Amino acid sequence: MILLEGSDKMYNAKDVAIYFLNKDNKKKLFKDSLVTKNGHKFYEGNARINKYLFLSQVVYLAKYGKKLINDDFKAYLNGPVVTSIMHNYQKILKEKEYNLPLEVQEFLDKIYFALQDANIDELIEITHEDPEWIRLKEKTYNLRAMNLEKNIKEYQKRYKGLIEALNI
Repeated sequence: MILLEGSDKMYNAKDVAIYFLNKDNKKKLFKDSLVTKNGHKFYEGNARINKYLFLSQVVYLAKYGKKLINDDFKAYLNGPVVTSIMHNYQKILKEKEYNLPLEVQEFLDKIYFALQDANIDELIEITHEDPEWIRLKEKTYNLRAMNLEKNIKEYQKRYKGLIEALNI
C-alpha cells in the first residue's frame, strides 16, 4: 500500500467502524452478546469494534507517523474507546455506507485479518498494555483524550513484527 507522503487526511471512526462491521457479514465477530469483564457489563461487539479501531490507529501511527482516525480515544476501564462509537453502536450496526479510499480499506483488511481469531479477553489485554491507557486508566471518571502520538516510538517497537508479518 502506498500512501501519499505529506497527506494529513484522517478518517472518521464511524466510517472505519462501518467498514469493519460490514466485513463481518455473518456476525461471527461483532456479536450482540452481553458480557461482564472487570465488573462492568457491555456488548461484546461494541467492545470489539473499539479494540479494532484503537489497534488500527496505533499500528497506523507506528507505520506512517500520523493518525488514521480523527476521533479521540478515551481510557475506559476495559480499554480505549471512541465514545461516539460506543454510544451509537446499535445504530452503526445497521449502516452500510462508508467513505474510505482503497488504500485505507487495504490497510484495514490486514488489521481485520490479524485480529479475527482473537477473543475479547485477548483484545482487552492487548489494549491494557498500551502506555497511554496505563497512564490514564485511573482517571476513567474524568475521561480525557488519550495522546497516542506521543507514543509513536513505542508503537514502532511494539508493532514492528505485526507490520512486517502483514506486509503493511
